[in-house]
Amino acid sequence: MMARLDPYTPTPAARAGRIVMTVMPFVMGLICVLLSFVPFGRIFGTSVMPAFALMAIYYWGIVRPEMFPVYAVFLVGLVFDLLSGGPIGLWAFVYVLTYIIVLTQRFLVINAPFSVFWLGFLMAAAFAGVVGWAAASLFYGTLLPARPIVWHLFVTVALYPLFSMIFGRIERRILPSA
Repeated sequence: MMARLDPYTPTPAARAGRIVMTVMPFVMGLICVLLSFVPFGRIFGTSVMPAFALMAIYYWGIVRPEMFPVYAVFLVGLVFDLLSGGPIGLWAFVYVLTYIIVLTQRFLVINAPFSVFWLGFLMAAAFAGVVGWAAASLFYGTLLPARPIVWHLFVTVALYPLFSMIFGRIERRILPSA
């Protein structure tokens, strides 16, 4: 009689590890949303806060879109909307629209030098800023001032390399190679 080989079944630890790897980009997005409400501005004497969630959405949308699907982007935006006290759905809409544009242009930056990756983020952040400004202006029925959006964009783009490095380290340590 021959020995019967059972199909491979992963251990509970392996299954838990796979779950962690699958939800890591989404969790990073949520952490970035929470980070948006830490009053760093008081430390630096400014009220401008970077769009931390947009940084996560762009990074994971370019590097691991299969692990950060559009519904996860929507949930990150919705959590931001709920915590911010602004119009519900505004940033969920802006983030999803920006994410879709990023996915369609992903092939331009995926294997390019970091400067191109960063330029892609600048363009995505500018797009998100303009769409967010326009949507908020429509919602409030008045043309909102653009200067805060420009400062917000400047700070976000300036800090992106640091967050990209952090996300890259997390990806290399926790997530499997593609």
